[in-house]
Amino acid sequence: MKKLVFLLLLFLCGCMPVQQQEQQAEQKTEFVPKEWNFHYAQLDEEMKSLYETMYTGICSFESKIVLSDATEEQLLTTFRCILEDHPKLFYVNTQYHYELYADHSVAFYPTYDYDEKTYKERLATIDEQCTDILDQISSQADEEEVAAYIYRYLIEHTAYQKNEHDQQMDSVFLQGESVCAGYAKAYQYLMQKAGIPCTTISGEWIDEGETSLDTSEGHAWNLISLQDDWFYVDVTSGDIVDYGPHTCYQFFKLSTQEASMMYAPTDLVPQTKDPTQSYFQSRHLYLESYDEQVLQLAIDEMKRQGDGVLELRTEAYGSERLKAELLKDNRIFQLLAQNGIYVDTLGYAAIEALGSLEFYYEPIS
Repeated sequence: MKKLVFLLLLFLCGCMPVQQQEQQAEQKTEFVPKEWNFHYAQLDEEMKSLYETMYTGICSFESKIVLSDATEEQLLTTFRCILEDHPKLFYVNTQYHYELYADHSVAFYPTYDYDEKTYKERLATIDEQCTDILDQISSQADEEEVAAYIYRYLIEHTAYQKNEHDQQMDSVFLQGESVCAGYAKAYQYLMQKAGIPCTTISGEWIDEGETSLDTSEGHAWNLISLQDDWFYVDVTSGDIVDYGPHTCYQFFKLSTQEASMMYAPTDLVPQTKDPTQSYFQSRHLYLESYDEQVLQLAIDEMKRQGDGVLELRTEAYGSERLKAELLKDNRIFQLLAQNGIYVDTLGYAAIEALGSLEFYYEPIS
């Protein structure tokens, strides 16, 4: 006797139901592990076998994929890991259903947003865009510069907006709008094409001032490998439009340690071995108290970026203290004036748990 179970899997933001497409591909695509198959590498041998079977069936557009001896939890985890390892599977909807049998085997029925022909056409268009994007990067750029360029490019060319395909990367490349899952998968895809290990991480974002996962919200971001170390990148959060619209680097190349108060990943992730190589520390834009040398470096960086936003970092829950020091006796106004930047009003934004502090302004005309 078989038991029919329907499961709606929602990744982070509301997914919209689509009509299931049932089309079989004539040839199967065998799974070949690569260094950026991060989630696959974390699984035990039994789960890896499930992953390989499910991945092969999905790549072949199979309407029914038979899996042996799998629990509901294993099925959910395996499917999530596949989608987070492979952003190019954007034709696979996060909605599916399955049947559990008495012998513990499972019939898995994925939902496809596009037929194979449409998918290949959309993928070809995306790949052309990716080639154009990566061709704009200097051949002399190191991996961190490449990662930063892709980060800024996606922020400048994507609007945060829900849509029917916002859980997938094609919403970024073909519509120019998405939510966190789409941002993360687009970043992952470009990084992989650039040859830099990168995966999508899902979990919880703990809002400022919150104290537990009970008051958090689902989120997606990236884990990247640079200089033989691991860092977080959160393109969505770096897309600031509420004030001084700009590319915010507070969310680029975060050490896992400095991000621990705000990010709670679903899976275990490797810890950053050398937190001093995070973006702000490696660029000497991190300060514990008023330091004109560090501030000058930050002003130089602001000029280089051209966003009119001064970005600084201090220790967690130290932003308000640092802000008070910078405003004391109009220190920050005087330093800006010494650099030819004359303002009579400064706005500021801070995330205490991250230790981030930003000043933004409109120059006096």
